[in-house]
Order: sequence, then C-alpha cells, then structure tokens
Amino acid sequence: MLATSLEDFSRLLGHLYDGHIEEDPYNSFLTEARAIIDSNFGSITMREPQGDDGGLLFVSSDVLQKTFVDDHNNPYTDKHYTSNLMTNLPWGKVVCLDECISYSQLENTDLYRFCMAPIDIHHMLGVDLRNANGQRFSVRFCRPKTSENFGAEERQFLALLANHIQRAVANGMQLIQLDKERRLYSSTITRQSVGVITLDERGKVVTRNVVADNIIREKDGLSIINGQIHLESPSARTKFNGYIEAVALAQRNQEVAPTNALAVERPSGRPDLEILVKPMMIDKTVEPGHTPHMTVFINEPERSYEIDTRILMSLYNLTKAEVNLAKLLAEGANLDQASADLGIARNTARAQLRSIFAKTGVSRQSMLVSLMLKSVVTYS
Repeated sequence: MLATSLEDFSRLLGHLYDGHIEEDPYNSFLTEARAIIDSNFGSITMREPQGDDGGLLFVSSDVLQKTFVDDHNNPYTDKHYTSNLMTNLPWGKVVCLDECISYSQLENTDLYRFCMAPIDIHHMLGVDLRNANGQRFSVRFCRPKTSENFGAEERQFLALLANHIQRAVANGMQLIQLDKERRLYSSTITRQSVGVITLDERGKVVTRNVVADNIIREKDGLSIINGQIHLESPSARTKFNGYIEAVALAQRNQEVAPTNALAVERPSGRPDLEILVKPMMIDKTVEPGHTPHMTVFINEPERSYEIDTRILMSLYNLTKAEVNLAKLLAEGANLDQASADLGIARNTARAQLRSIFAKTGVSRQSMLVSLMLKSVVTYS
C-alpha cells in the first residue's frame, strides 16, 4: 500500500464527500489523490461527449481548466473522444491503459498526438463506476511518459477508493436533485403568493419565504416577536399557540399530529389572513434540535393567482379568447363583468364558456374556477 497516513486518507475522503458542493466539483479530491499516487492528471467524466453534447468532465491538471461542461473548444471533447481507448471497462475493475492497447500502438493514434502528448500524459489508470441513475461514469489518473507506469500499489489504492467514489457521486447527485426540488417548491409557493414559515419543536421560526417576509413587514395582524409568530388578536393568538402546542405534544409522544386552520383579523380592515398549521414528518432518531417540525402557511385572500395563458392553452387546447375569459372567471368575475371587461357581447361570452366547459370537462363555473387554480398550482 502507498505510504499514506491515516490523516491524509481521512482528508482525501473529506474532499471526496464534499466534492459536489465545490465550485469546481471534486477538484480538491482529484488534486489530493494525484499527489498521493504521483499523477500529473486526474479526471472524473460524469458524461462522455457524444455528438453535439460536449459532455461533463471534472479535471485536475496543471495545464487545463477544472470543469468542462458541454465544451467544444478542446480537441478531446470536440472530436477525439470517439477514439477513447478505455471505454466500457468492467464495472469497478481498476485497469491500466497498456492492458487495452500497446504503447507503440498508442503513440500512433490521433488521440495520443492531439490530446495526450500536448499535456504530457502517457500512462493511465482508470475505473468505471455507476452514478445515482445507474449510468456509467469514469475515473482516470495519468502520468507522463518519463514516469514509471502505475503499479500494484496504485491499483490497490484506486480499488480501495472506488466504492467511496461511487457512493460520494451518487449521494452528491441525490443531494443536488433534492436541493433543486426544494428550490422549485419554494419558488412555486412564492409565485402563488402564499407565505411559508417553518417552526421548530418550540415554535421558534426556522425559515420563511419572501411572501412571509412581506406579510411580517406589514405588521398587519401578524408579526415576529422573540423569534416566534405573534398574532395581534388575543383570541386568535390563544388559538394559534394552542395549535402549536398540540403539534409539538403529538410529535413528542410520537402520535399523529393534527392540522389546524384559523382566520386572523387585520387592523387595516383588509380581509382576514388565512393560516394553516401543518405538522412535518419527524424522525427522533436523526432530527437534531431547532430544525423544522411544523409549517405555517399564510394566505392573503386579496392576492390574485398568476395564471399563465400559454400553459392553459396547452393544457386544455383553449383559444386565447377562451383563456382570457376563464382567467377573469377564476379571479372572481361573473359572466356579465367578464364580458364587459373583455369588450364582448354576453352571448359571445356564453358561447365561449360552453366551449371551455366542453374542452375542460367541467359543467359549472365554480368547477372551472377550481380547475384553473389547481392547474396553476400544478404547473407553476
């Protein structure tokens, strides 16, 4: 085994498992591994170039950039990837380049002349692994021609790392996907003008979205005092605090926690805030303190939903005129008001409404309004 201290190996694994959050993913790991096995080049190819797709490569080298994303400005990703000499290796098996092609043959290839020789790489050690979707990705380390080929110790080292690399990349992909889904959820809720505040096991605020910040800033019936939601109405405050305590108690006893709602009067005279207190799934074996235990949704009834004309036309094959009518009805207008706003005769509006009913499969205006709002929430 290579002369690597436990401290060095621990640091290497730390870089590996944090690799997905680096600005240039996995560069610290590749650079550290290069130093240990005396390599002048290391790479993780998440997606091989193919046709117009320049692929996704993470590289550690003294002469190349660190990340290649759909890049067509270098010889390999632009053209010579089709000549890759170490493709489709047996899963998890560490292989040296000279097991795939002799060095005399290698030096006569365009891949070597245009891609390898210019950056002084000759010997190559690699392993193919699977990502979170079961797709192949490859890890390669290289040395210059003047160096010795990789030996048994380097092979053993990479074989030891292979399972860690596969797990780290798979976990990193899943965390990135979860973060994307969280951002999508957050942006969707924000566009729907719903305030969202998460509370910990003591009712303290953990997170809140932009809409909630705006509602809090207005201090119109609701504010934050000492890190907790404060309702101005004494009766609403008592009821709300009771709901928070009920959720916390049920979670402590590992019982099914209740979901409750209440209306909160606003001193400005605007329509009451609509508040929903909903428990979150909690696993006491892994949940630390001051993490989200419940979610508070805050709706301002006077805020209208943004309805995307293009999406509704695509979903239900509606004409633009039909969508304009449906949007006004969903926003609370009756048929007379909608026809006046659109500058069309009432009979024309009635005809369009019949067509909308036929295309959407509903039979009443109230059902149409519900359908429009559900479509907005689903596709925003």
